[in-house]
This record gives sequence, C-alpha cells and structure tokens, in this order.
Amino acid sequence: MCVNTNLTEIKRTYDLIDNNFDAAYQKCNTDQQKQLVNLRDSARDAFWKSIAENLSDNHALIDKSLNDLKTTNDNIQAAVKSLQDISAFLNMVTQGVTLAAAVVTLAAA
Repeated sequence: MCVNTNLTEIKRTYDLIDNNFDAAYQKCNTDQQKQLVNLRDSARDAFWKSIAENLSDNHALIDKSLNDLKTTNDNIQAAVKSLQDISAFLNMVTQGVTLAAAVVTLAAA
C-alpha cells in the first residue's frame, strides 16, 4: 500500500488497468488490444518511476492534477463494471495514464 499521496492515485491507475485487463482485452478489436497493452505498460512505468523518484512535491498544479486523476480513476472504476463502450473506456484509461505520467513528470521536476 502506498503511503505517499502522490503515489496512491498513480498506483490506483495502474491497478485499475491491470486488474481488469483480461475482461477489457476480450472486448477489444486488434488495434484496441494493442492500445490497451500500451496503456497498461505506460501506467506500470509511470508507477515504478514515481517510486524511483520518491515523489513528494505538494505544488498546487500537482494537487490539481492528482484531483483530476482521482476523478478519472473513479470514472474508470465505474466504467469497468460493464465495459459497454470499450472505446469510451480506452479514452478514459488514456486520460488516466496521461495524468499519471504528468504528475510523475511535474513532481520529479
């Protein structure tokens, strides 16, 4: 479990993708499957980079980005229950991974 609040939502993004990977993958066409694999790998890389950097910056922009990431993670968690629209799900996941990577980059600067 992450104690650092910067790490918590970044790990949650990765866990949401990884824990629901198989179910989402089955709903994807070939191009979407590649996208999902890339998103999972990017989320994993962002998480491990955040651990390596020991992120702890509490700048206002990072706080806003973390709040946006939390909201996006909440949306991903709700969408993964049905996976009715896989394209919309992949768009949410893309947004989450982008925000996680942005937090890592900003906090490491």
